[in-house]
Amino acid sequence: MNDKVRGIVIKQIDYKDNDAIITVYTGEYDRISLYVRGYKKITSRNVYATQIFDESDFLFDYNPVSKFQTLKTASLVNEHKGIKGDYDRLAIASLICEIADSVYGEQGYEDLKGALDLLDETDEPYTVLNLFLAQALRAAGLGVNVDGCSLCGKTEGIVALSVEDGGFICSDCNLHLHRPVNEAEYLRKIRIINKADFSVAGKIMKLGLNSFQITRDLMSFLTSYLDADFRSYRSLVSLNG
Repeated sequence: MNDKVRGIVIKQIDYKDNDAIITVYTGEYDRISLYVRGYKKITSRNVYATQIFDESDFLFDYNPVSKFQTLKTASLVNEHKGIKGDYDRLAIASLICEIADSVYGEQGYEDLKGALDLLDETDEPYTVLNLFLAQALRAAGLGVNVDGCSLCGKTEGIVALSVEDGGFICSDCNLHLHRPVNEAEYLRKIRIINKADFSVAGKIMKLGLNSFQITRDLMSFLTSYLDADFRSYRSLVSLNG
């Protein structure tokens, strides 16, 4: 039986001499592993639809007891050429795929697709990453509390963002916590990015959210609660000094 599914390639592992196993994130099957024969051969009919970040239609016979499925054919939908031609976007897309693979369950395909499609064309790559990080934190049940003080619930006098306390902290609670104080404008940006999703991505561009500082803080939340090492994030840290 021929099974056809649309998905995005998020990982590739060399296998034998010329083959590979790719991990594809889909809406129907969550993540599936596909065995691609002749992956390294330029004559392969599937080579241009099975590269990292490619969105393609994949045809295979689904075997529920097998670790991976054997790919028959792949038809390219979107290769995300803008991502592959820019080192910053390449590193950001790699991190997005790592997080999708580690954090999301079967509901993550639309967020992944939304992030890569937008990253492919935007001039604010870190806004895209920050939006995806906020979505991933919520998907993992680790959403940042930006509605008020994480300790007392007050909505006024917010002065700090605290990973240890799960979100915003007010001035009264910070009298004994002594968390580093943030500027009000920065806290406003943190609230915006944590309240948004990809349906309103166009409205939050040009609001100062294209910031690696925001990325660093959101990644601190993610890595503090998850036992995961995101290699692509180290590349971004190097790129941003």
